[in-house]
Amino acid sequence: MSTTTTDRYWLRIAARASLLAVACLAPAWAQDVTTTGARVDAAVALQPSGEVTPEARAVLDRMTATLGSIKRASVSAEITRDELLAFGYKLQNSESARMWIEKPNRLRLEVTGDIKHRTYVYDGSKLTMLVPDLNVYAETAAPDTLAELVRTLLAAGVEMPLIDMLYHGNAGSLTEDVRVGLVVGDSTVDGVATDHLAFRQPLVDWQLWVEKGAQALPRKLVITTRYQVGEPQYQAILRWDLKPKIGATTFTFVPPADATKIPYKTDLVASGGAQ
Repeated sequence: MSTTTTDRYWLRIAARASLLAVACLAPAWAQDVTTTGARVDAAVALQPSGEVTPEARAVLDRMTATLGSIKRASVSAEITRDELLAFGYKLQNSESARMWIEKPNRLRLEVTGDIKHRTYVYDGSKLTMLVPDLNVYAETAAPDTLAELVRTLLAAGVEMPLIDMLYHGNAGSLTEDVRVGLVVGDSTVDGVATDHLAFRQPLVDWQLWVEKGAQALPRKLVITTRYQVGEPQYQAILRWDLKPKIGATTFTFVPPADATKIPYKTDLVASGGAQ
């Protein structure tokens, strides 16, 4: 037996031994969780016949109140999303997003990542999208409030990082179509103490980590699409600044040199059709 073959043999033995050790310890872990009561047994609790518990609703109500009270903020997100390929293979793509908002009618969102780079600017009367890789931009008339803009974008099927969760979080409608939801337990995200929540919808499972205390900001989001091969996931870790330095031109779009203007495919004011 060659040295390489021998090494591979013992690696396989070690891997099997590790898996066996984990399997043997699993009941002990489960017993610890049950004994301490720190975290619920989500596998048992998240059944189709369940409900959204009062504890989970209370956390979401605190988050809704916090988001509704914010007039000016910036939020950055580190995002990963699974891309499904042939034969069930998954690739994980990463992107970073940063959003500045000033209610009632200002928004700027910058996205950079493996798949796309985009800048969106909303100034209260129009929405502009820049694609820096192609040096092209498009603009369209937009509703006169940020809340109405986001609602229209979602209705049109336009995907922009963070807007779905922030909109429904502000509106308090995150539990629409949710079959069951609960507080799993305590957790820490980026050094911040949070409540870890889990929810189940007919085709989607999602988890939310909400900061404890009066400032109940969402800190992490995980969405799992069920009944698709590989059950792809989306994850975002959020970092907030409630006293951001916003420049005078943050919400003003200035085209880059030699940029080409192209038609915007969605009329957000007249029809809200799909992009």
